[in-house]
Amino acid sequence: MVTAQRRDEEIQDVPIAVTALDEAFLVRHDVQSIEDLGAFVPNLYTTNSVNYGAAPVSIRGIGGANGGGNFFNDEPVAVYLDDMYVGRLSLSTSDLVDIESIQVLRGPQGSLFGRNATAGALLVRPARPTAEPEGYLRLGLAEYGERRVLGAASGPLTDTLQGRVAIGYADVDGWGENTFTGENVNGREDQTVRLSLAWQASNEVTAEWMLERSNQQANPATINVAPVAPGQPSSPFIRRDDLDDALNNNEFSFDDPSDNETDATHALVKVSWKLSDATLVAISGFRDYGLRGRQDSDSTPFTLFNNSGTIGSTQRSHELRLSSNADDPFRWTVGAYHYSEDTDVIFDINNFQGLFGAGTAARFDARQQLESWAAFADARYAFTDRLSLTLGGRFSKEDKRFANKQTVATIRESVLPIDLGPFPAGSRIPGSTLFADPPVFTSAASFNNFSPRAVLEYDVLPNALAYASYSEGYKSGGFNSFGLSPAFEEEEVRAFEIGVKTELLEGRLRLNAAGFTYDYSNLQVRLPVPTGGVNIVNAGAAKAWGLELEASLLVTDRLRL
Repeated sequence: MVTAQRRDEEIQDVPIAVTALDEAFLVRHDVQSIEDLGAFVPNLYTTNSVNYGAAPVSIRGIGGANGGGNFFNDEPVAVYLDDMYVGRLSLSTSDLVDIESIQVLRGPQGSLFGRNATAGALLVRPARPTAEPEGYLRLGLAEYGERRVLGAASGPLTDTLQGRVAIGYADVDGWGENTFTGENVNGREDQTVRLSLAWQASNEVTAEWMLERSNQQANPATINVAPVAPGQPSSPFIRRDDLDDALNNNEFSFDDPSDNETDATHALVKVSWKLSDATLVAISGFRDYGLRGRQDSDSTPFTLFNNSGTIGSTQRSHELRLSSNADDPFRWTVGAYHYSEDTDVIFDINNFQGLFGAGTAARFDARQQLESWAAFADARYAFTDRLSLTLGGRFSKEDKRFANKQTVATIRESVLPIDLGPFPAGSRIPGSTLFADPPVFTSAASFNNFSPRAVLEYDVLPNALAYASYSEGYKSGGFNSFGLSPAFEEEEVRAFEIGVKTELLEGRLRLNAAGFTYDYSNLQVRLPVPTGGVNIVNAGAAKAWGLELEASLLVTDRLRL
């Protein structure tokens, strides 16, 4: 069963390109994090990242414009943990602990899942408390000193109350070596604890509660080949041998230890009330996320460039949804949604201070407050047993307020004691005044959007569904984290898709295919700036198209291809 249309349905009956992985699949294939999903889901790309605790995720070639210090930019793939939207990709590097299922929805999902789902959505569903006692404990060992513990216990607490506790722990020594210090790098330690309760208040009312705490510590190593000055093809401080050692021998050499630590608290309450002809669902969620990071930016044993930063984000969401119960020719869902988020970022850059005690220093201090409201509706009418039409839409309004200040200082005039790429020994670094009390720059913007959806579906055969759909999505605009760059506008996409879903050979062969075209306006892209980092800008119009095929064959009861 999947919830791609905000109700429980069989996956082959849903006119959306969706892949669902259940608990048995996740365990059998040792899926430990969202980063692992790319090997099993068509047109999903995930990768590891050392960029302050977030791993990029893209669907159908559409990924985030985040990175380079743009900590406030939203991603085009909406991630939901147990029906709650999780911003900032803060779930992307965490271990998946006691998960019941993961659904990957491909294509814009603006009507049903709202803002920031222009590429698609990931729905992560933790395991639920059970009426019967059950539990498990899994231990694992792997290369690079990896040790892993995963366990859960579930069962009844009273006649109407059930509980579940899940724990996850992973410790990896690291797959690289810092030859300058002799220490292992690219290691990490993850800890997660989740408590869940399910209460059957009456035959009509049920309530669920979930609280999760997680912590991750890592010491990533980087090899920085990015330009440090305009016109340079790459970093002048990195030798070819350095690249060979990093890429082929997992060896790095840098003096300033790089480390990241993230903490997250996630809480959710969900109440369902069955009425005579409909079900009312109320969901309230809270998430507090903190990150502290430090990075050696020059990737050499010299103290040339380093940066550090902290990110704090608190989000709250409330959703009220009413859905029809009967599986009759007319089926509908209506709802309202509110989301708020406060994010604070402090980012420090230090240059050349280790060489001659002065150098330059910069601090960027920024804050964003976001508030979003939405109302949505989705209705499906079956003209016959084989032909049906779905129409839906979501109206969204979003307000953002942004403030930042920048402190930049060169404490005194200095002279480089060694050759640094294009800067020969003896080059003078001029001094400047310390800006101890910089001005605060403030900005505000509002965004309004209507995202419609239309789907025509036809059952060609009892086990063959054909569909054609039109949908829109939008990714909100915003502000570049640092600098005085102008705000960027919201990104919008219009998508056409046709697809077929079939089950053949008495259900042993599942064959799904889809073709799609995207038409973007105000596409958000990354643009490097001479002072370092990147800004988000609107590139105007863009088009994309693609085909995808998903096949699964049950050869025997024990073998599936």
